Amino acid sequence: MSSREKAGVQRDIAPDVLRGFALFGILVVNIPFMALSSENGARGEYVQGALNGSVALLMLALFAGKFYLLFSFLFGFSSGYIVKNERSNRWRWVRRCIVLMALGGLHFTFLWHGDILFMYGAFGLLLIPFLFRTDRTLKIWTRIIYSISSTILIVLGTLIYVAERYFPEDSNASLPESGLDEVLRNSTFLASIAPRVDLWVWGVLGAGLILQGGFAFAAFLYGLRTQQSGFLKEPFDTQRISRMIKNGLIFGLPIQVVCATIAIRNEQSADVSEAIHLATLFLAFLTAPLLSMVYVGVILKLIMTKPHLVAWMRPAGRMSLTVYIGESVLASLIFGPWGLGLFQKVEIWAVMLIALAIWLLLVWASTQWLKRYSQGPLEWVVHQLTRSRKAT
Repeated sequence: MSSREKAGVQRDIAPDVLRGFALFGILVVNIPFMALSSENGARGEYVQGALNGSVALLMLALFAGKFYLLFSFLFGFSSGYIVKNERSNRWRWVRRCIVLMALGGLHFTFLWHGDILFMYGAFGLLLIPFLFRTDRTLKIWTRIIYSISSTILIVLGTLIYVAERYFPEDSNASLPESGLDEVLRNSTFLASIAPRVDLWVWGVLGAGLILQGGFAFAAFLYGLRTQQSGFLKEPFDTQRISRMIKNGLIFGLPIQVVCATIAIRNEQSADVSEAIHLATLFLAFLTAPLLSMVYVGVILKLIMTKPHLVAWMRPAGRMSLTVYIGESVLASLIFGPWGLGLFQKVEIWAVMLIALAIWLLLVWASTQWLKRYSQGPLEWVVHQLTRSRKAT
């Protein structure tokens, strides 16, 4: 490969490689809710023992809360790429967001109660007023939204601590059962639809929107800023990349490890405290962006120095929508009773190996698909539904 070709590869692959990598992290975080407990994921009995506890600790410290931010960052980046600073492209973006909301509705109805496509589509519409703002304006709004979201978490954490400390009877009241676990153990695909939708409404539109929605939108804005500044294009800003990695490793990683350790010890104790669980979760959310940016920095450094080590993830990134839905399809077939029926029959360390296998399979499938076609199947559908009427 010539130096010119190599430069072209380095310039083009960064967003796609990051998306491909983010799809692995998202699956690692999602799959405990697909395989162990649809409401609680890797908690309680599923993290007992040294091996399961260690695997859960690594998942919390390195993955939970980091990759939805990374994916949100890349979604914001794509908004700037699609609009391309032309106001006439706003309607294309609007159509794209509406299509994503429709796909998200199908996704959370039939496959995965933790769907993010619907929320991304809705937030994408809220992003429209920011598409043509200056970098300074975007920077200010990013900080405002992050600060408001952080304040909400701190207030909620304080209220939950006070409730558990002074009103233990009320704070220990259990949440209503969704019924999805029972369906996933021994019922039919059609029977899973209603409890899955109920859980999505409570988990994503309810708690998820309150706890993570603001951080996701702040990541959208940061991604839009990044696209406008050309940060993911060569020549990369090596000083900024090094600073991101350094700050994340010094300030972000230790906090994540401490939070994960406390959370797992709490789950393994005889008297589990919901206040401790949520406090560690909230603190991890607040500092997760630091570690998310470490992943961005490391990927960019590898693209600069050893692109062959990461370029193989690019096809999955080019087909990120298809791969994201594909992960849910395969997990449903593996864990649902309409497939292999492994729900609650596999320990978390094995669940993580299954997640790796699913992701690698889809990366390989994406590579094979793109040898024959220019787009993934769902990407083609979205393109057909959102392209300009003038296009032939």
